[in-house]
Amino acid sequence: MITKLINYLLVGMLLSTYIAASAQSPILTTGKVVTIDGKGLPGATVKFVNAQNNELVTEISADEDGVFQINSLSDKIVYNIYAQHVGFHQEAILNFVVSANKTNSILIRLKDDQSEIDEVVVVGYGTQKKVNLTGAVSTVSGKDIATRPVGQTTAALQGMAPGVTITQRSGKPGSDGGDIRIRGIGTLGSAGPMVLIDGIEGSINNIDPNLIESVSILKDAASSSIYGSRAANGVILVTTKRGAGDKISISYNNYFGWQNPTNMPEIVNALDHMLLTNEAYTNVGSSPLYPEDILEAYRLQGSGSSDQYPNTDWQKESLLGNGFQQSHFVTINGGTNNVKMLASLGYYDQNGLTLNSGFRRYTIRNNIDIKFSEKFLAKIDLQYVNPIVTSPSAGIENIFQWMNSIPANQSFRNSDGTWGLGWNGNNSVSAAMDGGVSLNKAPFGSINASVIYKPLDWLTAEVNYAPKYATQVNKNFREVVQSYHPDGTPSFAVPVRASLTQYNSQDMYNNMRATVNMAKDFGDHNLSLLLGASREDFTTDYIQGFRDIFVLPEFPVLDAGSALNQSATGSASEWALQSFFSRFNYNYKQKYLLELNARYDGSSRFLKGNRYGFFPSMSAGWRFTEESFMSEAKSWLNEGKVRFSWGQLGNQNIGTYPAVAALNLGSYTLGNEIINTAALNDLSNPNITWESSEEKNFGIDLTLFRNFTLTADYYSRKTSDILLQLNIPLILGLNPPYQNAGVVENKGWEVSLGYRNDFDKEFRYSFTFNLSDVRNKVLDMKGINQTGLTVNREGFPINSIFGYETEGYFQSADEIASHATQFGTLAPGDLKYKDQNGDGKINESDKVIIGNPIPRYTYSLNSNFSYKGIDLSFLLQGVGKANGYLYGAGIQPFTTTGAIGGTIREDNKDRWTPENPNAAYPRLAFGQNNNQQASQFWMRDASYLRLKNLQIGYKIPLKNNTIKNLRVFANGSNLFSIDNFWEGYDVEAPIGVGNYYPQVQVYTFGVDVTF
Repeated sequence: MITKLINYLLVGMLLSTYIAASAQSPILTTGKVVTIDGKGLPGATVKFVNAQNNELVTEISADEDGVFQINSLSDKIVYNIYAQHVGFHQEAILNFVVSANKTNSILIRLKDDQSEIDEVVVVGYGTQKKVNLTGAVSTVSGKDIATRPVGQTTAALQGMAPGVTITQRSGKPGSDGGDIRIRGIGTLGSAGPMVLIDGIEGSINNIDPNLIESVSILKDAASSSIYGSRAANGVILVTTKRGAGDKISISYNNYFGWQNPTNMPEIVNALDHMLLTNEAYTNVGSSPLYPEDILEAYRLQGSGSSDQYPNTDWQKESLLGNGFQQSHFVTINGGTNNVKMLASLGYYDQNGLTLNSGFRRYTIRNNIDIKFSEKFLAKIDLQYVNPIVTSPSAGIENIFQWMNSIPANQSFRNSDGTWGLGWNGNNSVSAAMDGGVSLNKAPFGSINASVIYKPLDWLTAEVNYAPKYATQVNKNFREVVQSYHPDGTPSFAVPVRASLTQYNSQDMYNNMRATVNMAKDFGDHNLSLLLGASREDFTTDYIQGFRDIFVLPEFPVLDAGSALNQSATGSASEWALQSFFSRFNYNYKQKYLLELNARYDGSSRFLKGNRYGFFPSMSAGWRFTEESFMSEAKSWLNEGKVRFSWGQLGNQNIGTYPAVAALNLGSYTLGNEIINTAALNDLSNPNITWESSEEKNFGIDLTLFRNFTLTADYYSRKTSDILLQLNIPLILGLNPPYQNAGVVENKGWEVSLGYRNDFDKEFRYSFTFNLSDVRNKVLDMKGINQTGLTVNREGFPINSIFGYETEGYFQSADEIASHATQFGTLAPGDLKYKDQNGDGKINESDKVIIGNPIPRYTYSLNSNFSYKGIDLSFLLQGVGKANGYLYGAGIQPFTTTGAIGGTIREDNKDRWTPENPNAAYPRLAFGQNNNQQASQFWMRDASYLRLKNLQIGYKIPLKNNTIKNLRVFANGSNLFSIDNFWEGYDVEAPIGVGNYYPQVQVYTFGVDVTF
């Protein structure tokens, strides 16, 4: 009995051991990852996670057919299985139990990820899958634009796309936008791109960044040619947000912030100004201007200021604006299955750095989508925008020139509160505070209405009408500011009389468009055809009035002024454009891609016989990773495509009436009567036609290891028939007409590199690096050689800097005697210019091209990080090669623009003396013009690296059904810049005098909330 019991126990133990071992033994599990239509996804990643402790058990990759198998899973264990593949949404099978008693087979279907391979990109008159694009198109998310606290949306695009150069010249409220150049400058006239907002031409600066869903930038001729005569400088397509969902949600976002100038020149104090002025007088043989007793009084006074011995910090006293800015934006999103609406209300307010300067914008927009039936749809977009700009009537540029050039020993205000003398009555403080205000209002309203009919699944017809009405009112009321001597005696009155200039205009723009789109698949053959026609017309008229001598300046209206010097002017103009366009797309298995575009434009700007132009393009692409021989490479080369395009574009933005001779109407006093006159001053050329450009582009798109993306393009564009005024015999007595004669070339390349980690992880990050190069060259000017600081010369870039080549300083009188004759009375320490032609004298013939202001290399790094509720993003942006040039007030010692008598900067103290022969600046020479000539000396390297934007945010976790989302953030813009430009001046400054409004650093904080 005992023996049997022991045997039973042993058998039971062995059986238990066997069962336990069987329960934990590996079990074969097989599966397949496929698309929605059942195609295997090679290289798909499959992760097995223990559902109880959320620990990763293993991670494997599917083979070239999307098949995988694993034999390391355990019986009775619950797993969560995740599958992912580049270009597809991650899918999961939860609570999967492996069992030894069944066939463990898994099938996972992945949906296309619209954000990657199946991403839809807005193109001309429609959308395309990004994977099927054959042209050079860059896209920017509205989310990235909205993070930038700017008043003008162009500034928010800076650094966001390769091949797109945006230069922000100023931080002036209402004018802090950037100049957009796509792949260089292709014409000698207006070089800005065409901007369309939901298909209607407009200004991107008139759209609040919060309204933007996405921006598509059409860079090559193939993608732009469907816009024909207006696409030579590229096209920017702005898509606004639309209503979604069947529930009403309300979102509100705001920010508050302050601005500071990024850079201001450091001006010397009163004592240093006088000492250095005396040195400049002595250096030219004159007696010192300031006697020793005055200098000694200033030394005894120290850093203080008094009526008798002013020591004014003009920048400190002039920059009295608080620089406060704020933005508020409310969006109501909702509707039903048949009617969806997105209503928006925005308010933006930006105060300037000086008194009476600022910008406000009111925005109302309502986008409505109506579904009458499956075949009949409609869209109605209503918009009203009212931008208001205020500035001192003396001109904000003059305010900055005066504060940087009026010497510190001039008084801005007397101790009794009256205004001081300033510089002959010019006073940057009083002009900003009491000199009157310039007010500019430019409200406009627009309707964008479309009716869409889909009689068949593959056929869509659309009719669109989009009128826009805009007005502008500009009132510049200049008040008299009386200055006084310290004893109360009146001195200068600037201006002599109060005056009002008022400008009123109204514009009416109509756009009518009809399109038919056919898209159908025939097995592996996919075809689409777009046919369309449009008509646009624009009319504008304006009137301007002027009066002065306002007895009651409290009433700044024209009737309150004197009729003695009154004047009135006015005019009107109109243009029209009629177009027919088409696009044909074909692809075979989404592997071999072809696109053909054509547009036929007729413009009223040209006379009969030259009115119409034809603009064709073609592009082709090959997705080589879809070939069978690339199947093994799919695990690391997920997507690969090469592209080629060719096209012709036009430019009709050359004036409204360039082909006709217009009479100049006016009036003159003859005897005691006013005689109306009409004069023909310009010779006409009825044969003027389009400026045309031809562009070739080669590109490649790659996705590597699921996370890396690479896009690279090389292009060559030649613009011909550019309008030039060629020489004609002077005996004709008329100005020369414009002729289609010039040729300009742009060549370059651009690269965009992107990386993002797997978005199923808690710590997410992404990087996008853009780098581009453009080489601009004028090929033909028909022998015309322009003169001036910037010129267009054959063989050199547009607007090249033109001046003398410098060879250092003269170090002795003998060196001066042996050198070519220069300007004025020379002495050691003056600049020495190179005698280019060896004729022994320096003159206009010795000037050469010394610099190029068009940026060669532009680059940016856009990065985003997030962990749980915390997010961080930053944008680094820069220019690798460019030249800048400043002169006049605040740059050259003791000069103002067009007058002698300015002051000097702190860094100008490092000037040439016998003891300092290698100084940074030439000798101080009052009233001499040799050192102020346009030359290499005053040109500077304009390359830079700038931290354009930095933002950190936190999404607050909520257990509240009312508030769906709550995020707080802090933001900084233009935080630092690394450059070698003029000390005290922004590196993106324009070529010219240093009297511009500086860029600003902006520090903001705000909140995003959705209910």
